[in-house]
Amino acid sequence: MAGAAGESTPRVPAKILGADISSVHENNYVFVDTDGKTKSVFELLQNHGFNYIRLKTFVDPAAPHGYASREAGCMGFSEPFSDRDHVVAFGQKIKAAGMGFLLDFHYSDTWADPGKQHVPAAWRDARSIEELAARLKAYTKDVLQAALVAGARPDMVQIGNEITPGMLMHVPGPDTDCWGNMPEPAAVSGSVRNWESLALLLRAGIEATREVDPAITVMLHIENTEDLPGVMSWVDNALRERVEFDVLGLSCYTAFQGAPSVWAATFEALASAYPQLKFVIAEYNPERTRANLLLHDLPDKRGLGTFLWEPTRSGAWGNALFTQSGDTLTANAVDFAELDALRPMLGL
Repeated sequence: MAGAAGESTPRVPAKILGADISSVHENNYVFVDTDGKTKSVFELLQNHGFNYIRLKTFVDPAAPHGYASREAGCMGFSEPFSDRDHVVAFGQKIKAAGMGFLLDFHYSDTWADPGKQHVPAAWRDARSIEELAARLKAYTKDVLQAALVAGARPDMVQIGNEITPGMLMHVPGPDTDCWGNMPEPAAVSGSVRNWESLALLLRAGIEATREVDPAITVMLHIENTEDLPGVMSWVDNALRERVEFDVLGLSCYTAFQGAPSVWAATFEALASAYPQLKFVIAEYNPERTRANLLLHDLPDKRGLGTFLWEPTRSGAWGNALFTQSGDTLTANAVDFAELDALRPMLGL
């Protein structure tokens, strides 16, 4: 199905300066650039060198314990944001703006990360890992086909989110909160304790992507950047199990993965050990200059670039790049000046 819906040659920037702005389509923000002018979020980011957008997608965020659940005490939304249809609609805007599009499959109804990899509610009746893999493959194809038909073709697809311990491993328990914390083990699981099972799930997602459009770049994303032996063991297991992917993405937060010198040592070792792979920082926030330059300096242009995590929000991961007043977000001059200075260094 490559080239469907009038798609031209895939747009892959020589160097990625990306951002995950998944939360933007949940809000009615007005964006004001450093020049004082009101712009779309895409126009503003492009004005400072950004050329790629990352979006997360959940299977059914309105399901019980889902991201948009209306259960008592949960955040809830009037619409099930981050479902297929909302993501495809936002993807249309990304492509219309001429930006690259990374689609991040969480394969969950809520956030997936190292501490929680919930099986979606609609898949929990699967009785074997093979059946679970079939559900994952069918879902992946459905989302990607919908995106292609709508003119929202992803340039890159991420099979799972921070899947260091595995994926599709948990179900909600009596103490599970609205963010999916305090889960219980699933009866059928894709844990790294059984790499054959995890590999079956990964291959299912990759096969679905290749069958829809073999030109889409495939990324796998883990987060233990500070643990080089652990990262290499993970990659070695994936390759031994015939998991064929293009890009390895790592998370790089100073709050969780250490200093940029640690990240650099890990990426340099990985680039030497796996010459067939390319690399991105899939999530980061502080140390923007160091993060981008260390990827830029990897040999043979195999450091593709970075994806800044949620620039409109602040948290334990770092600070927003905007100052908020009501629904108006004004770009912080100092933060965007740092990004402007990166452009000539990265050739953007």
